[in-house]
Amino acid sequence: MSGPARRLVGRRVDPPSLLLAGAAAFFALAAAPPAPPELPELPLTAFDIPAFARMYRTSCSTCHTAAPKLNVLGEAFRLNGYRFPENDKLLRRDSAVVLGGEAWKDLWPRAIWPGEIPGTVPLAFRVANDLVVKRESGQGVAVSFRFPDEVYLLAGTSLGENIAVFLESEWNREEGVEILQAKVQFQNLLPWLPERTLNLWAGIQNPYLFTFADRQIDRDARLKFLWQVYSVSDIELVNPVVDDSLVSPGDFELGETRPAVELNGLVQGRLYYGVGVAQELGALADEEFNRIDFYYKLRYKFGGLSLDGRYAPGGGPVLGGGGQLLDRSVTLEHFGYFGSQPVEGGQADDHRSFGFNVRGLYGPLDLGAGYVWGKNENPWGDVAAGSVPFSSFFAKVEYLFYPWLIGSLKFDTFDAEIPASVREAGFASGDFEATRILPGVVFLIRQNVRGVIEADLFTDSQMTAEPDASKPRSLFFRLDVAF
Repeated sequence: MSGPARRLVGRRVDPPSLLLAGAAAFFALAAAPPAPPELPELPLTAFDIPAFARMYRTSCSTCHTAAPKLNVLGEAFRLNGYRFPENDKLLRRDSAVVLGGEAWKDLWPRAIWPGEIPGTVPLAFRVANDLVVKRESGQGVAVSFRFPDEVYLLAGTSLGENIAVFLESEWNREEGVEILQAKVQFQNLLPWLPERTLNLWAGIQNPYLFTFADRQIDRDARLKFLWQVYSVSDIELVNPVVDDSLVSPGDFELGETRPAVELNGLVQGRLYYGVGVAQELGALADEEFNRIDFYYKLRYKFGGLSLDGRYAPGGGPVLGGGGQLLDRSVTLEHFGYFGSQPVEGGQADDHRSFGFNVRGLYGPLDLGAGYVWGKNENPWGDVAAGSVPFSSFFAKVEYLFYPWLIGSLKFDTFDAEIPASVREAGFASGDFEATRILPGVVFLIRQNVRGVIEADLFTDSQMTAEPDASKPRSLFFRLDVAF
């Protein structure tokens, strides 16, 4: 909504501180009750994980369309260090345990600035069970019960006015236990600047290069776009004459989390920026490879709820059926990522990537498209010379048929160019080109119990050195429970 943002009332300046079977879907549709009536204009609030639901005593749908996908208010809640935008029409949370009296603020720096810890234990769990039907080259059709496929331990809370923490750890079948995110957020780093202008986030974190496509924020189902999971090591080239293969050790992915320090902020509630430095991860990236990645991101939102989550004076939430928060807006996003990773012979592979996308929200419709381009300068080190550029076009459309039923359709292409010098050296087989269509449906059995059916259909695939390989086909059924 247009209009100036509402400022905090009585804000004090603190010191610088920082499967489901297909039958399930059928019966869900067949037995669908009529759409619930519009909610009355009650105060609303938001949360990001079930720990916040307990802390703020509210439902999931105020912040999520279908968890973990955030709506516009949920995204503002995350950017604000897991605190609510101070609108008159948003509930304040239950009292926290205050670490120090209010008078300590007046005594600073002769006293410790008071903080707080949550009044409830800020832990949550998420369990994802998958049934996967997959056809791969030379292996026929395989059915796999992955019960569970992923188990998450989540924690998050604010620690006073301008400090927040977030933890996301995961167990999965392939990697075992991983710490995906463990970060501390210091909001309003310089108190003499306008509020929310400068924040500092540090720890293992997701760079959130695009909110439109990001796995953690905007995943309507479970599958990432190809540019998010691509690494130059996915390209396997073969010399059929001498039966030799060529594979790069570089395993950097744009969609993975990594240790980083990031400065970010909002300007006038509509322009978001972020700049950060990150540590490269990988089998060869140990402490002796002392290179640091750099990235930046920009976002601007036209119309709808501003990025700081505040309403214009006299404004309030726009509700859809059953309490879903809807929006009418257009958001432009851009990022750049520059890094380096170790390869064979003690050399470094410098890489860079740029991305652009546009996203539109119009009531129950969420759609967008984008383009990512990147280049690896030296992926094989002293084994083979040549750079590998890649490009990817991606698009997605979602529609909220009911508050509990979302249809989705994703599409992407990917093309990595093999250098002519490598082909001339005899590595004639192998490529990395693909085109995919990913239709899906998400239905909420409860607000925190989500069913997903999604297909991963390749219409073109040259992602193997086998010349006559069949195109991959996969069907995923997921039951996702958070509590």
